[in-house]
Amino acid sequence: MTEHGLSLTREHDDIGLVTTCGPAPRLSSTPIAPGQLAPKPGADEPDILTEIGLGDCIEALIEAGVVRVDGVAAG
Repeated sequence: MTEHGLSLTREHDDIGLVTTCGPAPRLSSTPIAPGQLAPKPGADEPDILTEIGLGDCIEALIEAGVVRVDGVAAG
């Protein structure tokens, strides 16, 4: 699969090497390029909360455990 570009292994800033699906479309005149890697879970939480009007509550929500900004909680 990697030799055909159907899967890619790239370095992620936060979690190291990540293997993902490669770009699926194959167009004759358009070169393929992998998209941006997804951020670590919760990394964009402050931006989302600000966008929906809860920017003033971010610290309280984090302290209460309602949202996480540092990845996925262990079991």
